[in-house]
Amino acid sequence: MKKRGWKGMTEVISTMRCYECGQTMEGRKGEYKYTECGLDSVTLKDILVYHCTNCNALVPEIPAAGVLHRVIAMRILNKRSLLAGAEIRFLRKLCGYSVNDFAAMLGSSKSVISRFEKSGCGEQNDRLIRMLVLTKFARELANQPDRILRNVTFEQLSSEVENTLKLIVGRVHQNEKYEIPPEELTRYLGTEEPVEALAVQ
Repeated sequence: MKKRGWKGMTEVISTMRCYECGQTMEGRKGEYKYTECGLDSVTLKDILVYHCTNCNALVPEIPAAGVLHRVIAMRILNKRSLLAGAEIRFLRKLCGYSVNDFAAMLGSSKSVISRFEKSGCGEQNDRLIRMLVLTKFARELANQPDRILRNVTFEQLSSEVENTLKLIVGRVHQNEKYEIPPEELTRYLGTEEPVEALAVQ
């Protein structure tokens, strides 16, 4: 149960009982800052957020979390400035790598990875990290009928990342702002139906 900022809410669409105080929560559509993913720069557009009228708790319905996190990762892979520390941590965790495994693949140490995840890294390691993540995506996309991402091929994703690698500039590490609309998730779900959502408690 999160008590975070929300804005742009519409009229009440539905209600439910608050998990904290048992009173009524009102569900409205609007924007939600999705800090639960480990980044403070992701805003979900037009999602259902329940607000308790008694204790002020907020419960967002997070749509298709597996697809959502990969969409965020694709946005990060295609940014033209160096990866921020929190973005490196997000990518590592999404790929399921421990700090030790990640350090071994980068030819580094656990303490160096911790430093990367706090303040970012240089251009060479930045590119290597993106390629590691791209390789992980390739394994997910290769001949798997139940893959999480639909309507995208490895060739398309690889081409986008390769073009970005040519354009990366060594600017100060920063979190870019990522606004994720529901239509983007629907595209990668491979369906015209609205995305299903899970309540975050």
